Amino acid sequence: MKQLLPVVFLFSLLFSCNSKTVKDPELYNLVSSIVGEFSNIEQVKHDAGFAHLNLTNIRIWKDRPGYWIYSEVSDAKEKEYIYSQRILSYERLDSFTFINTSYSIRNAKEYRNVLKNQHRLNQLTIDSLEIRKGCQVYFEKNTSTIYTGKTRKKSCSSSIHYIEYISSNFVISSDKISVWNRGYDKKGKQIWGKITGPYMYKRIAKK
Repeated sequence: MKQLLPVVFLFSLLFSCNSKTVKDPELYNLVSSIVGEFSNIEQVKHDAGFAHLNLTNIRIWKDRPGYWIYSEVSDAKEKEYIYSQRILSYERLDSFTFINTSYSIRNAKEYRNVLKNQHRLNQLTIDSLEIRKGCQVYFEKNTSTIYTGKTRKKSCSSSIHYIEYISSNFVISSDKISVWNRGYDKKGKQIWGKITGPYMYKRIAKK
């Protein structure tokens, strides 16, 4: 028995050194919920007013602090047509809140087909990004599997000249992502985005 104890201790020590400890399980679960490929095909079948889109989220820069995601929204039928490319960072803000900071890619055209050559994402650098000021999304955990998030009121300005600000609302679970982006004019009237409700994506593959 005495000879067995050092062996057991050595095994447990090696195992603990090789396994990665998740410091913040709740933040990790939030990020894991959004990573993967999603489609709103089921929504489109019931409401033709919504475009058929694919949402792809890939984790990048795993050797850097925090969680970094490359996020792309594209046309499901014509995948070469890309509506949005963003880099997102996720971190904990306080005991109850997580924050998603969004960045635009300055040379985004060079990454139009990056999903076919994902190794090129490693070529992205912090210097190639531009923060979208005021567009942070603040998330809270509602249940053990559901997180809800939204931008601060009137804080996210738009690059489109006729839109004064944009609001974004999210509901995230293990296999579903609900996204509702809306744009408003100076008078607070909605002039962009869906009026009837959010885009509802369902997971079709993990990344």
